[in-house]
Amino acid sequence: MRTEIVVVGAGPAGLVLAWLLQRAGIDTVVVEQQPAAELGKLPKAGIVEHRTVELLTAEGLAPEVLPFSAVNRRCEFRTAEESVLVDYAEITGGRPHWVFPQHELVARLAASYRDAGGTVLFERRVTGVEQDADGARVVTDQEEITGDVVVGCDGAGSAVARSLAGHVTRHERQHPMRMLVISAAMPPLVDHTIYAVHPRGYAAHMRRLPEITRLYLEIPRDESPADWPAPRVRGEVGRRLGVGDALGGVELPEVDVIDLRVRVTTPMQHGRVFLVGDAAHLITQAGGKGMNLAIADALELAHGLVERHAGDPSRVADYSATRLPAIWRTEAFSDWFLHIMCAPPRGDGERDGFGLGLREGWVSSLRRDPLLRRWFAHAYAGVDPD
Repeated sequence: MRTEIVVVGAGPAGLVLAWLLQRAGIDTVVVEQQPAAELGKLPKAGIVEHRTVELLTAEGLAPEVLPFSAVNRRCEFRTAEESVLVDYAEITGGRPHWVFPQHELVARLAASYRDAGGTVLFERRVTGVEQDADGARVVTDQEEITGDVVVGCDGAGSAVARSLAGHVTRHERQHPMRMLVISAAMPPLVDHTIYAVHPRGYAAHMRRLPEITRLYLEIPRDESPADWPAPRVRGEVGRRLGVGDALGGVELPEVDVIDLRVRVTTPMQHGRVFLVGDAAHLITQAGGKGMNLAIADALELAHGLVERHAGDPSRVADYSATRLPAIWRTEAFSDWFLHIMCAPPRGDGERDGFGLGLREGWVSSLRRDPLLRRWFAHAYAGVDPD
Protein backbone atom coordinates (compact mmCIF):
# COMPACT_ATOMS: atom_id res chain seq x y z
CA MET A 1 0.00 0.00 0.00
CA ARG A 2 1.25 3.48 -0.85
CA THR A 3 0.04 6.77 0.61
CA GLU A 4 1.47 10.19 1.42
CA ILE A 5 1.10 10.22 5.23
CA VAL A 6 0.87 7.17 7.50
CA VAL A 7 -0.62 7.96 10.91
CA VAL A 8 -0.13 5.23 13.52
CA GLY A 9 -2.80 5.40 16.22
CA ALA A 10 -6.47 6.38 16.10
CA GLY A 11 -6.64 8.34 19.33
CA PRO A 12 -7.53 12.04 19.65
CA ALA A 13 -4.22 13.25 18.19
CA GLY A 14 -4.07 10.76 15.32
CA LEU A 15 -7.66 11.40 14.26
CA VAL A 16 -7.40 15.20 14.50
CA LEU A 17 -4.25 15.04 12.37
CA ALA A 18 -5.79 12.67 9.80
CA TRP A 19 -9.01 14.72 9.61
CA LEU A 20 -7.09 17.93 8.85
CA LEU A 21 -4.80 16.25 6.31
CA GLN A 22 -7.72 14.66 4.50
CA ARG A 23 -9.54 18.00 4.38
CA ALA A 24 -6.43 19.48 2.73
CA GLY A 25 -6.52 16.76 0.07
CA ILE A 26 -3.44 14.89 1.36
CA ASP A 27 -3.71 11.11 1.01
CA THR A 28 -3.58 9.67 4.54
CA VAL A 29 -3.94 6.21 6.07
CA VAL A 30 -4.50 5.60 9.79
CA VAL A 31 -3.24 2.34 11.31
CA GLU A 32 -4.91 1.24 14.55
CA GLN A 33 -4.27 -1.79 16.76
CA GLN A 34 -7.81 -1.99 18.21
CA PRO A 35 -10.79 -3.53 16.42
CA ALA A 36 -13.24 -1.03 14.96
CA ALA A 37 -15.91 -2.05 17.48
CA GLU A 38 -13.64 -1.19 20.42
CA LEU A 39 -12.56 2.24 19.22
CA GLY A 40 -13.96 5.02 21.34
CA LYS A 41 -15.33 2.78 24.10
CA LEU A 42 -12.86 3.23 26.95
CA PRO A 43 -13.58 6.31 29.12
CA LYS A 44 -10.31 8.15 29.72
CA ALA A 45 -9.56 11.86 29.84
CA GLY A 46 -12.43 14.29 29.74
CA ILE A 47 -11.28 17.86 30.40
CA VAL A 48 -10.77 20.07 27.34
CA GLU A 49 -9.02 23.40 27.83
CA HIS A 50 -10.21 26.77 26.62
CA ARG A 51 -7.33 27.12 24.14
CA THR A 52 -7.95 23.63 22.75
CA VAL A 53 -11.58 24.43 22.01
CA GLU A 54 -10.53 27.72 20.38
CA LEU A 55 -8.05 25.88 18.15
CA LEU A 56 -10.56 23.19 17.16
CA THR A 57 -13.19 25.81 16.45
CA ALA A 58 -10.80 27.71 14.20
CA GLU A 59 -10.19 24.50 12.24
CA GLY A 60 -13.88 23.75 11.77
CA LEU A 61 -13.90 20.70 14.04
CA ALA A 62 -16.04 22.42 16.64
CA PRO A 63 -18.96 22.58 16.90
CA GLU A 64 -19.68 20.69 13.67
CA VAL A 65 -17.90 17.46 14.66
CA LEU A 66 -17.25 18.12 18.35
CA PRO A 67 -20.18 19.98 19.94
CA PHE A 68 -18.66 21.33 23.14
CA SER A 69 -21.44 22.35 25.52
CA ALA A 70 -20.92 21.03 29.06
CA VAL A 71 -18.70 23.44 30.95
CA ASN A 72 -16.73 23.13 34.18
CA ARG A 73 -16.02 26.51 35.78
CA ARG A 74 -14.68 25.71 39.23
CA CYS A 75 -12.43 23.38 41.17
CA GLU A 76 -12.39 22.79 44.90
CA PHE A 77 -9.50 21.86 47.16
CA ARG A 78 -10.52 20.05 50.33
CA THR A 79 -8.17 19.50 53.24
CA ALA A 80 -8.77 18.31 56.76
CA GLU A 81 -8.95 21.96 57.84
CA GLU A 82 -10.63 23.93 55.05
CA SER A 83 -12.23 24.00 51.63
CA VAL A 84 -11.05 26.39 48.91
CA LEU A 85 -13.26 26.89 45.85
CA VAL A 86 -11.47 28.45 42.86
CA ASP A 87 -13.73 29.89 40.15
CA TYR A 88 -11.07 29.81 37.47
CA ALA A 89 -13.54 30.71 34.71
CA GLU A 90 -14.40 33.95 36.45
CA ILE A 91 -10.74 34.75 37.15
CA THR A 92 -9.81 34.19 33.48
CA GLY A 93 -12.60 36.35 32.10
CA GLY A 94 -15.29 33.71 31.57
CA ARG A 95 -13.13 30.98 30.04
CA PRO A 96 -13.99 27.55 31.51
CA HIS A 97 -13.07 23.98 30.75
CA TRP A 98 -15.36 21.83 28.65
CA VAL A 99 -16.31 18.33 29.80
CA PHE A 100 -16.03 16.02 26.79
CA PRO A 101 -15.00 12.42 27.51
CA GLN A 102 -12.10 11.24 25.38
CA HIS A 103 -13.85 8.09 24.18
CA GLU A 104 -16.78 10.13 22.85
CA LEU A 105 -14.39 12.57 21.18
CA VAL A 106 -12.57 9.68 19.48
CA ALA A 107 -15.81 8.07 18.32
CA ARG A 108 -17.06 11.32 16.76
CA LEU A 109 -13.74 12.09 15.06
CA ALA A 110 -13.46 8.56 13.66
CA ALA A 111 -17.00 8.63 12.30
CA SER A 112 -16.49 12.01 10.63
CA TYR A 113 -13.14 10.99 9.15
CA ARG A 114 -14.45 7.71 7.76
CA ASP A 115 -17.71 9.24 6.50
CA ALA A 116 -15.61 11.64 4.43
CA GLY A 117 -13.73 8.73 2.87
CA GLY A 118 -10.84 8.44 5.29
CA THR A 119 -9.08 5.09 5.66
CA VAL A 120 -8.51 3.42 9.03
CA LEU A 121 -6.85 0.00 8.99
CA PHE A 122 -8.01 -1.69 12.21
CA GLU A 123 -6.46 -4.63 14.04
CA ARG A 124 -2.96 -3.92 12.76
CA ARG A 125 -0.02 -4.42 15.06
CA VAL A 126 2.97 -2.35 13.97
CA THR A 127 6.14 -4.43 14.02
CA GLY A 128 8.59 -1.97 12.49
CA VAL A 129 9.14 1.49 11.03
CA GLU A 130 11.88 2.22 8.51
CA GLN A 131 12.90 5.30 6.55
CA ASP A 132 15.39 6.35 3.91
CA ALA A 133 15.86 9.28 1.53
CA ASP A 134 12.95 8.14 -0.63
CA GLY A 135 10.27 7.65 2.01
CA ALA A 136 9.16 5.86 5.18
CA ARG A 137 7.57 2.45 5.68
CA VAL A 138 5.34 1.00 8.38
CA VAL A 139 5.42 -2.78 8.69
CA THR A 140 2.37 -4.37 10.32
CA ASP A 141 1.47 -7.98 10.99
CA GLN A 142 -0.64 -7.90 7.80
CA GLU A 143 1.07 -5.60 5.25
CA GLU A 144 3.62 -2.91 4.54
CA ILE A 145 2.50 0.69 4.06
CA THR A 146 4.86 3.12 2.36
CA GLY A 147 4.52 6.87 2.59
CA ASP A 148 6.48 10.09 2.47
CA VAL A 149 6.02 10.64 6.22
CA VAL A 150 5.12 8.47 9.23
CA VAL A 151 3.56 9.99 12.33
CA GLY A 152 3.48 8.11 15.62
CA CYS A 153 0.32 8.87 17.58
CA ASP A 154 0.35 5.41 19.15
CA GLY A 155 0.61 6.23 22.84
CA ALA A 156 3.07 5.57 25.63
CA GLY A 157 4.29 2.24 24.24
CA SER A 158 4.77 3.69 20.76
CA ALA A 159 6.31 1.37 18.18
CA VAL A 160 7.07 4.44 16.08
CA ALA A 161 9.01 6.03 18.96
CA ARG A 162 11.02 2.83 19.43
CA SER A 163 12.12 3.06 15.80
CA LEU A 164 13.88 6.35 16.60
CA ALA A 165 16.12 4.87 19.30
CA GLY A 166 19.59 6.34 18.92
CA HIS A 167 18.27 9.44 17.17
CA VAL A 168 16.27 11.01 20.01
CA THR A 169 16.68 11.38 23.79
CA ARG A 170 14.06 10.28 26.31
CA HIS A 171 13.98 12.34 29.51
CA GLU A 172 12.07 10.26 32.08
CA ARG A 173 11.06 10.29 35.72
CA GLN A 174 9.10 7.81 37.82
CA HIS A 175 7.04 9.37 40.62
CA PRO A 176 6.54 7.30 43.78
CA MET A 177 2.74 7.58 43.67
CA ARG A 178 0.19 5.02 42.50
CA MET A 179 -3.45 5.79 41.73
CA LEU A 180 -6.64 3.85 41.37
CA VAL A 181 -8.65 5.23 38.43
CA ILE A 182 -12.34 4.53 38.99
CA SER A 183 -15.40 4.93 36.79
CA ALA A 184 -18.42 5.28 39.05
CA ALA A 185 -21.94 4.77 37.68
CA MET A 186 -23.39 7.91 39.28
CA PRO A 187 -24.04 11.55 38.50
CA PRO A 188 -21.39 13.91 39.83
CA LEU A 189 -21.75 14.77 43.51
CA VAL A 190 -21.30 18.47 42.70
CA ASP A 191 -21.04 20.53 39.50
CA HIS A 192 -17.27 20.94 39.71
CA THR A 193 -13.98 19.11 40.20
CA ILE A 194 -12.89 18.18 43.73
CA TYR A 195 -9.27 17.61 44.76
CA ALA A 196 -9.05 16.11 48.25
CA VAL A 197 -5.77 16.78 50.03
CA HIS A 198 -6.32 14.29 52.85
CA PRO A 199 -3.91 12.93 55.49
CA ARG A 200 -4.79 9.41 54.30
CA GLY A 201 -3.84 10.28 50.72
CA TYR A 202 -5.15 12.01 47.63
CA ALA A 203 -8.59 11.56 46.11
CA ALA A 204 -10.39 13.36 43.29
CA HIS A 205 -13.86 13.71 41.80
CA MET A 206 -14.15 14.52 38.06
CA ARG A 207 -17.25 15.06 35.95
CA ARG A 208 -17.49 12.94 32.80
CA LEU A 209 -20.93 11.90 31.51
CA PRO A 210 -24.26 12.72 33.19
CA GLU A 211 -24.37 9.24 34.72
CA ILE A 212 -20.61 8.50 34.94
CA THR A 213 -18.15 10.16 37.31
CA ARG A 214 -14.42 9.56 37.34
CA LEU A 215 -12.66 9.15 40.68
CA TYR A 216 -9.00 8.93 41.66
CA LEU A 217 -7.58 7.40 44.81
CA GLU A 218 -3.93 7.37 45.89
CA ILE A 219 -2.88 3.92 47.13
CA PRO A 220 0.39 2.30 48.30
CA ARG A 221 2.80 1.26 45.56
CA ASP A 222 2.60 -2.40 46.54
CA GLU A 223 -1.20 -2.60 46.19
CA SER A 224 -3.33 -3.30 43.13
CA PRO A 225 -7.05 -3.22 42.22
CA ALA A 226 -7.32 -6.74 43.63
CA ASP A 227 -6.64 -5.26 47.08
CA TRP A 228 -9.47 -2.78 46.65
CA PRO A 229 -12.91 -4.42 46.43
CA ALA A 230 -15.79 -2.06 45.70
CA PRO A 231 -16.89 -1.53 49.35
CA ARG A 232 -13.36 -0.51 50.33
CA VAL A 233 -13.08 1.87 47.37
CA ARG A 234 -16.44 3.48 48.10
CA GLY A 235 -15.65 3.90 51.78
CA GLU A 236 -12.18 5.36 51.28
CA VAL A 237 -13.21 7.75 48.50
CA GLY A 238 -16.11 8.95 50.66
CA ARG A 239 -13.82 9.48 53.63
CA ARG A 240 -11.18 11.45 51.72
CA LEU A 241 -13.69 13.56 49.79
CA GLY A 242 -15.56 14.26 53.01
CA VAL A 243 -18.90 12.99 51.66
CA GLY A 244 -19.46 10.12 54.08
CA ASP A 245 -21.42 7.22 52.59
CA ALA A 246 -22.63 9.19 49.53
CA LEU A 247 -21.11 6.46 47.31
CA GLY A 248 -22.84 3.63 49.15
CA GLY A 249 -24.08 1.01 46.67
CA VAL A 250 -22.71 2.85 43.61
CA GLU A 251 -21.53 0.45 40.90
CA LEU A 252 -17.88 0.75 39.86
CA PRO A 253 -17.71 -0.75 36.35
CA GLU A 254 -14.02 0.08 35.89
CA VAL A 255 -11.23 0.15 38.47
CA ASP A 256 -7.72 0.39 37.06
CA VAL A 257 -4.31 1.42 38.36
CA ILE A 258 -1.72 3.86 37.04
CA ASP A 259 1.82 4.57 38.13
CA LEU A 260 2.80 8.18 37.60
CA ARG A 261 5.52 8.23 34.99
CA VAL A 262 6.57 11.28 33.00
CA ARG A 263 8.68 11.58 29.85
CA VAL A 264 9.65 14.10 27.20
CA THR A 265 11.36 12.99 23.98
CA THR A 266 13.70 15.46 22.32
CA PRO A 267 13.50 16.11 19.48
CA MET A 268 10.01 14.88 18.55
CA GLN A 269 11.08 14.11 15.00
CA HIS A 270 13.83 12.50 12.98
CA GLY A 271 13.92 12.59 9.22
CA ARG A 272 10.53 11.56 7.90
CA VAL A 273 9.21 10.29 11.23
CA PHE A 274 7.34 12.47 13.76
CA LEU A 275 5.98 11.83 17.26
CA VAL A 276 2.75 13.29 18.64
CA GLY A 277 1.05 13.16 22.03
CA ASP A 278 1.90 10.33 24.44
CA ALA A 279 4.28 8.83 21.88
CA ALA A 280 6.43 11.94 22.39
CA HIS A 281 5.68 12.92 25.98
CA LEU A 282 3.88 11.56 29.03
CA ILE A 283 2.43 13.80 31.70
CA THR A 284 0.72 13.05 35.00
CA GLN A 285 -3.05 13.27 35.30
CA ALA A 286 -2.68 16.32 37.57
CA GLY A 287 -4.50 19.16 35.85
CA GLY A 288 -5.93 17.16 32.93
CA LYS A 289 -3.31 18.23 30.39
CA GLY A 290 -2.46 15.08 28.41
CA MET A 291 -5.18 15.08 25.73
CA ASN A 292 -4.87 18.84 25.33
CA LEU A 293 -1.12 18.63 24.66
CA ALA A 294 -1.68 15.83 22.16
CA ILE A 295 -4.29 17.77 20.20
CA ALA A 296 -2.07 20.88 20.14
CA ASP A 297 0.79 18.73 18.76
CA ALA A 298 -1.50 17.34 16.07
CA LEU A 299 -2.74 20.77 15.01
CA GLU A 300 0.78 22.19 14.69
CA LEU A 301 2.08 19.18 12.78
CA ALA A 302 -0.96 19.21 10.48
CA HIS A 303 -0.23 22.79 9.46
CA GLY A 304 3.42 21.94 8.89
CA LEU A 305 2.60 18.93 6.72
CA VAL A 306 0.04 20.87 4.69
CA GLU A 307 2.63 23.59 4.01
CA ARG A 308 5.21 20.89 3.17
CA HIS A 309 2.75 19.40 0.69
CA ALA A 310 2.48 22.85 -0.91
CA GLY A 311 6.27 23.10 -1.24
CA ASP A 312 7.37 24.86 1.98
CA PRO A 313 8.97 22.44 4.51
CA SER A 314 10.15 25.11 6.97
CA ARG A 315 7.27 24.84 9.47
CA VAL A 316 7.37 21.07 9.71
CA ALA A 317 11.15 21.21 10.14
CA ASP A 318 10.57 23.41 13.21
CA TYR A 319 7.84 21.19 14.69
CA SER A 320 9.87 20.11 17.74
CA ALA A 321 11.28 23.57 18.38
CA THR A 322 7.77 25.01 18.23
CA ARG A 323 6.09 22.51 20.52
CA LEU A 324 8.71 21.68 23.16
CA PRO A 325 8.65 24.99 25.09
CA ALA A 326 4.88 24.67 25.63
CA ILE A 327 5.29 21.00 26.57
CA TRP A 328 7.93 21.75 29.19
CA ARG A 329 5.82 24.59 30.66
CA THR A 330 2.88 22.22 30.96
CA GLU A 331 5.03 19.48 32.49
CA ALA A 332 6.26 22.04 35.05
CA PHE A 333 2.68 22.98 36.00
CA SER A 334 1.61 19.34 36.27
CA ASP A 335 4.63 18.49 38.42
CA TRP A 336 3.87 21.39 40.79
CA PHE A 337 0.20 20.40 40.95
CA LEU A 338 1.06 16.76 41.65
CA HIS A 339 3.24 17.69 44.60
CA ILE A 340 0.44 19.76 46.11
CA MET A 341 -1.92 16.81 45.85
CA CYS A 342 0.33 13.96 46.97
CA ALA A 343 2.68 13.63 49.91
CA PRO A 344 4.31 10.24 49.27
CA PRO A 345 5.07 7.95 52.21
CA ARG A 346 8.52 7.93 53.75
CA GLY A 347 10.73 4.89 53.41
CA ASP A 348 9.12 3.31 56.47
CA GLY A 349 5.66 3.58 54.89
CA GLU A 350 4.43 6.34 57.18
CA ARG A 351 3.12 9.62 55.80
CA ASP A 352 5.60 12.47 55.58
CA GLY A 353 4.27 15.01 58.07
CA PHE A 354 6.35 17.79 56.55
CA GLY A 355 4.97 17.00 53.10
CA LEU A 356 1.42 17.04 54.47
CA GLY A 357 2.10 20.42 56.02
CA LEU A 358 3.37 21.77 52.71
CA ARG A 359 0.17 20.66 50.99
CA GLU A 360 -1.92 22.44 53.62
CA GLY A 361 0.23 25.52 53.10
CA TRP A 362 -0.23 25.58 49.34
CA VAL A 363 -4.00 25.18 49.58
CA SER A 364 -4.16 27.91 52.19
CA SER A 365 -2.12 30.15 49.88
CA LEU A 366 -4.61 29.59 47.05
CA ARG A 367 -7.28 31.05 49.30
CA ARG A 368 -5.26 34.01 50.53
CA ASP A 369 -2.95 35.02 47.68
CA PRO A 370 -4.77 36.58 44.68
CA LEU A 371 -1.63 36.50 42.52
CA LEU A 372 -1.11 32.77 43.08
CA ARG A 373 -4.80 32.17 42.43
CA ARG A 374 -4.63 34.15 39.18
CA TRP A 375 -1.57 32.26 37.96
CA PHE A 376 -3.15 28.92 38.87
CA ALA A 377 -6.46 29.77 37.16
CA HIS A 378 -4.81 30.66 33.84
CA ALA A 379 -2.43 27.68 33.84
CA TYR A 380 -5.18 25.27 34.88
CA ALA A 381 -7.81 26.51 32.42
CA GLY A 382 -5.39 26.67 29.50
CA VAL A 383 -5.64 30.42 29.03
CA ASP A 384 -2.72 32.65 28.08
CA PRO A 385 -2.55 35.62 30.51
CA ASP A 386 -3.68 38.93 29.03
